[in-house]
Amino acid sequence: MFYNTTIRPELYRLERKRLRLVRGIFASLIVVVVLLISFVVFDLGFLVFLLAMPIIFYVGSLYFRIEKFRQAFKPAIISLLMEFLNDAPNYRSLTYDAKHPIGRDRFERSGLFRPMPDAYYAEDYIKGIVGEMAFEMGEAYVREISASSNRLEVVFSGLFVHANFNEPTSGQIAVWPRRNIRRLKRAVDAYVSDGGINADIEIMNSGFREEFTVYAESGTHVAGILTPPMQDALLDFARSQEQDIFFAVHNQDLFIGVAHDYDMLEPQFFKSNLSFAIIRKFYSDITLMLGVISDFDQTH
Repeated sequence: MFYNTTIRPELYRLERKRLRLVRGIFASLIVVVVLLISFVVFDLGFLVFLLAMPIIFYVGSLYFRIEKFRQAFKPAIISLLMEFLNDAPNYRSLTYDAKHPIGRDRFERSGLFRPMPDAYYAEDYIKGIVGEMAFEMGEAYVREISASSNRLEVVFSGLFVHANFNEPTSGQIAVWPRRNIRRLKRAVDAYVSDGGINADIEIMNSGFREEFTVYAESGTHVAGILTPPMQDALLDFARSQEQDIFFAVHNQDLFIGVAHDYDMLEPQFFKSNLSFAIIRKFYSDITLMLGVISDFDQTH
């Protein structure tokens, strides 16, 4: 109902703008082709150049209008989704900022990836409160120089979350997907060199041990932080996704990363964006993450 009454009208407005731009592009191409044919057939020489100048400026203006359309699409739709989610009983104060990044210091402090990556870019910042937990999240794209090829390679691309427990929590743990532990060797080695040890033996859930490997700071009560209900919730979440899931706790700070290889809610330009499925996909991505935060809030 909310989609039909609120989001769909906004999509219609944006769709009309997209179609005007597409028509402008095709009209420009037709004019350019006519000018080129005139140049060849009638040998108009410098006159064609003078006629082409306004077309060149118009095409340039179209490019900037296309970029403006792309930059306006996501904030327009996400702001409406935040409005919808803020009416849900467990969420409040949700806000969105397209350009603001989730801080690089949060990413590095998680310990889930090698310290001080060589390239860090983030956008699409969302913050708010789930239950009693304040959180922030955004898309992050992180690269580091490969040890074998000396080229930049992607180490993480996806949603990264930072939240705060509302109760005192002491200890440090890091959880990585077991299937990709070899690819993450540099990050794990960095964690171990900083005092971390393998803590798989403290995990009683056999399904969780198959899916994840757990490291912790010496002296950390792992089961006190990663409680059995939380292990069940994370395992269910992992089995419902194809993407890699990363998780860490550093005292009262909670970090979650869900990898994906696509830009969320990026508009198509030569194809209609008037699609419930597009909006639903983004909504599902966000609410899945909010659901994990909610699970932590309820089990601690």
